[in-house]
Amino acid sequence: MKVRPTQSRERESRGSKTLWWGQGAKPPCERTVNRMENLAPAGNWDALRSAVAAGADAVYLGYAAYSARAGAGNFDEQQLRDAVRFAHLHHVHVHVTVNTLIKDGEMAGVVDVLRLLSEIRVDAVLVQDLGVLRMARRCFPDLPIHASTQMAIHNATGVRFCRNQGMTRVVLARECSAAEIALAAKEDIEIEVFGHGAQCVAVSGECLFSSVVGGRSGNRGRCAQPCRLLYTYRGKTAAWLSPRDVCMRDDLPELNKAGVASIKLEGRLKRPEYVATIANSYRNAIDAMDNGHFRKADEAEMTGLRQIFSRGGFMRGYAMGAEDAGVIDPARVSHGGVKIGRVEFAAGNMARVRLERSLDDGDGLQIRTAQGDAELIYAGHDTEAGQIAVVRLRPDIRTKAGDEVYRLTSERQLQWARSLAIPAIPADMALIAYPGKPLALTMTDGESSVTVTGDTVAPAQSRAMSEEDARRSLGKLSDTPFSLRALTVQTAGAFVPVSALNQLRREACQQLAEARIAAFTRKAGREEPADDLIYPDTPDAPSMAIVRTREQADAMQGAADLLVWYPEDFRADALESGLWDMPDGVWLQLPTVCEEKTLDLLYAFVQRNAGKLGGIVLGSVGQLGRTWNVPMGAGSGIPVMNRRAAQFLLEQGCRFVTASSELSGAELRTLMQNHPPVLVPAYGREQLMLLHHCPARTYLGLTKGHAACRMCDQHSPDALAGQTLTDRRGTVYPLLRQRLPEGCLVRLMNALPTNNIRRVRQAGYAPMMVLTTENAQEAADVRAVMDGEMRELEGTSNHWNRPVE
Repeated sequence: MKVRPTQSRERESRGSKTLWWGQGAKPPCERTVNRMENLAPAGNWDALRSAVAAGADAVYLGYAAYSARAGAGNFDEQQLRDAVRFAHLHHVHVHVTVNTLIKDGEMAGVVDVLRLLSEIRVDAVLVQDLGVLRMARRCFPDLPIHASTQMAIHNATGVRFCRNQGMTRVVLARECSAAEIALAAKEDIEIEVFGHGAQCVAVSGECLFSSVVGGRSGNRGRCAQPCRLLYTYRGKTAAWLSPRDVCMRDDLPELNKAGVASIKLEGRLKRPEYVATIANSYRNAIDAMDNGHFRKADEAEMTGLRQIFSRGGFMRGYAMGAEDAGVIDPARVSHGGVKIGRVEFAAGNMARVRLERSLDDGDGLQIRTAQGDAELIYAGHDTEAGQIAVVRLRPDIRTKAGDEVYRLTSERQLQWARSLAIPAIPADMALIAYPGKPLALTMTDGESSVTVTGDTVAPAQSRAMSEEDARRSLGKLSDTPFSLRALTVQTAGAFVPVSALNQLRREACQQLAEARIAAFTRKAGREEPADDLIYPDTPDAPSMAIVRTREQADAMQGAADLLVWYPEDFRADALESGLWDMPDGVWLQLPTVCEEKTLDLLYAFVQRNAGKLGGIVLGSVGQLGRTWNVPMGAGSGIPVMNRRAAQFLLEQGCRFVTASSELSGAELRTLMQNHPPVLVPAYGREQLMLLHHCPARTYLGLTKGHAACRMCDQHSPDALAGQTLTDRRGTVYPLLRQRLPEGCLVRLMNALPTNNIRRVRQAGYAPMMVLTTENAQEAADVRAVMDGEMRELEGTSNHWNRPVE
């Protein structure tokens, strides 16, 4: 069943201005409940206005706190109130992000924010943290909740879990294929997908790279983007973790067929002109699709999208089959712009450029020289393609014939975007002015209608008011959001002062604006008191050792209450053979991400081997969408940063949960009050990223065949096994394969293991030890430290003494 967002049925000319590249845009068609939503970013007020002007059906934005884009301008309380009223006046929905992981000391503040959002009747709140989800559903049951992509929902089972928790929409993980999207859309809940803009290289909500290397957590809105830096793989230094930007403008019909309710345009950190350009492009494409006249973007439109911002050109995204070298652009991490020509001759502070595209005064240029990229602003005559442009150079720029010249910003495009005005709302007026009766003006936009009255009309002593007199006064709407579409005047022998008409017009406009806002805004919601923080009756948390190999299992046997097997290979044959190489009672760690058919395979495997397995450790929150019929716990893929999140998971049937590795020792003391069954990471290399592209295949330039790849199985010299990424400081990060039936994922591991075994033991917490790259001797050393036979191991204390931002 396809579920679509409810939208206004009004007709407006929003977004229909002629595009800067010369293509005429068509007026939007009638908005029906089956229409795909054009969802634009609004990092600040200017971007919000641009989104509305360009034809967004909805915007997503952040409050001043608890947003996954802390670097965006965001909105304080008064700005947010004004923004919601402004958007609702123009019948645009507002989705507010409260999609970070929350510490215990912040939960009261989050509840205050949820109260504000409920009061001002935002259209939806995006959440990641399970404690926030629980408090929102408990205290504000009428507040629509969307699962943020930070929740890493990636298959139909996860979507079902969200629906069962009362959420109304899921923003799917960016890595979902079109087939997985279609399965998810059958779960009777709205599906939103990212359609344009920057792409996180790691599974969202599961990335610790910025947190571990820089103390700035991407899960708390402060990602420092270490993925955009250079790393060395097999001796070649390049941007092996930097994805191209996504553009699925031409794939909208396929996404629509799959059941996508909303196409999300990335860019809360981008300039308003970017928002205007992409929102307008997708507006026109959606309109054409709805009208049955969809066509792929022509070269001019696609050039415009690349011009406003693009990394590595564009890719069509995982949904449309992008893989490996088709995802990653190792050569460049920033905006690439559009090539406009080459240097023909350079001398001193001047260069002559043969143009392939036109060049305008004020354009931002980049000359790609042997010494690096040189950026400058062109100041000169507008010059057409095919001609020579003379470019003045700064003294520090050295260029030569043959160097390519790219345009990073187009002054013509920026001016077009800035000129895109919010269309006036067409309204009809009806004036009744008869002597002896109150002056009355009715005003309607076709949905809402208001009538305002004035003083009793006096008879005309000389010249009576004419229809043209009324039109001159009532048509003065330039300082309002309305335009006069039609006016009817019923009058005879009436004297009406101009001041009375002006006053009536002002009151009618104010009241119609309020009526439009009220008609579009959802009903007021309830607030219920928070319940007590009481955990279900569960046993104490067990200590746990997670292993990948039999030799690790042998070393850790008996060292912890639970032995957990985290396979490298989740294909059916490998699971069967691997399990019988493990001791009875071993628990199975499920993968963080997998397709629905793989989850079916795992479910059948668990049921078939329930007698040998002690239980399962869930890899992601969406796996709660199944009834597993064996004991289960929540693993590190479901990070718990606050007690309400722990309460939620325990209420869902988990026997234990795992504390977030981003908590400090002091913050753990708060989480562990009243001794909940929470495991605390004590030893192991942190998984910094979970990658869907393979660096080995990317290195080889491969863009197809990811699922069928057998390089590692066949021990190819080009395989990933034993490979690493090395940063500019010489820090070495191991790469581990995780094989699934649908292809491999790659785990980027920390350079050093976290080692807080003694600290966790001394605090009285249940420790979790994770073995990944350790050989038999190294595993034995970990066991010796656990048993008190060795004092210490090499490692890092991670965030124990260093709270994360």
